[in-house]
Amino acid sequence: MANIGQTIIIRTDIFTLPDDVGLLAAQVAHIHAVIYYQYMNDLLEMTLPNSFDKDDFRAWFHNPYIFVKQVPNAEGLNHFAKLARDSDVPVTEWNDTVYVRLSPTMKQAFPDTLVGISLGPCDADKIRTVVGDLPLL
Repeated sequence: MANIGQTIIIRTDIFTLPDDVGLLAAQVAHIHAVIYYQYMNDLLEMTLPNSFDKDDFRAWFHNPYIFVKQVPNAEGLNHFAKLARDSDVPVTEWNDTVYVRLSPTMKQAFPDTLVGISLGPCDADKIRTVVGDLPLL
């Protein structure tokens, strides 16, 4: 059985830490949930890609193994998305409305902003070749 994993890469320039740690955690949960439910639906309909073994997915489904890594900005996300696509690793981009803190009392909304990407689920070793030593969040 393959070692199936998922890595989520999130940009940190749109969050003020530690104040926005809850918002950051929610974005990671959204990215993971979208992929998880998409594959769950595909599994129920038995339409998973041929390259993805159904037994491997069932194992991942029962124990979803994920890493969360960080990049400083959207350019970093685009860089790793390209590396992943070039390595035939599934990539899903997550866009959302983000609220950037302009001052302690003011925030501004930026709709449809690239927040993070999901790599996988697929063989975890394949993902590791893409992300290298990218730091954990």
